[in-house]
Amino acid sequence: MLRCGASVSQDPRITYSVVVPVFGEEGNVEALASRVVAAMERLGEPFELLFVDDGSKDRTPELLRKIASKDERVRAVLFTRNYGQEAAVEALYLHARGRWLIQMDGDLQHPPEEIPKLVAKRDEGFDIVYGVRAGRKDSPLRVAASRAMQWGVRRMMDIELPDDVSTFRLMSAPIARLVAALPERRKFFSALLVWSGARIGSVRVRHEARNAGRSHYNLTKLVNHTWDLLAGYTSKPLRYIGTLGLVMALLGLGLGAWVIGRKLLWDYGIMGWPSLFAAVVVLGGVQLIATSVIGEYIARIYVQAQGRPLYNVAERINFPEEG
Repeated sequence: MLRCGASVSQDPRITYSVVVPVFGEEGNVEALASRVVAAMERLGEPFELLFVDDGSKDRTPELLRKIASKDERVRAVLFTRNYGQEAAVEALYLHARGRWLIQMDGDLQHPPEEIPKLVAKRDEGFDIVYGVRAGRKDSPLRVAASRAMQWGVRRMMDIELPDDVSTFRLMSAPIARLVAALPERRKFFSALLVWSGARIGSVRVRHEARNAGRSHYNLTKLVNHTWDLLAGYTSKPLRYIGTLGLVMALLGLGLGAWVIGRKLLWDYGIMGWPSLFAAVVVLGGVQLIATSVIGEYIARIYVQAQGRPLYNVAERINFPEEG
């Protein structure tokens, strides 16, 4: 088993590592592997295709073994269970041997035939190139939620994410390994790549509908992903809580002064129990929100202190160092 932080040595003979996290993609992996291999062969540089299976319960691991048995350039890492997308991405970065990493999803929404566009943009002097999705094929709800998250992150948290950031990207291997080796347990790689100071470019690429199966990325995962970004990358939510508390305190003082002044100057009775009940509910809600956000930071400290491996590997396929 491979513990968090372990890595495979880079091989200078391999120019590109195409890295793909998969979970329940039995309907896509064979077509994906075929199209990636064809696209990379046309590119004319030494490459490898690396999968990390995040604990799939369908035939995905079996199909990966089959594909790898026919082409030694295809390698796979199989997790013992589902550890989440970020753990799979970290494993990809640490296992890749190429000088450049090309990351894409396993559902064929990122057409492998668009890879040359990333490479051409890289040649302009960039360390990281993002593929900006032209004519995005996701559901309207997912597109709206994703854009709202990115807008909020930029405006409220001062985190400069590229426009329409996606996981279709080309990266310098040293930068990818740098962010993968950082000690925090819950990573948001897009923000960490920006943090690295890399020169970042983007290019428009075609976006396609999912080839087969259904997406495992729902609204709940998007919310959790956003929390990972906010709590893992900035302490500003705590400052916003303090500001909200100050605003509520000033409103309370103002309301109290108004009620007392009204009674003294105009002998007008104080407000009844409905207003008092509303005030208690509002203040109670603010306190619960504050407790929840503070608890999120404390929980992350607890998880970090445990020091458990981020993932465990059940099997590694086509890794010569293991015979």
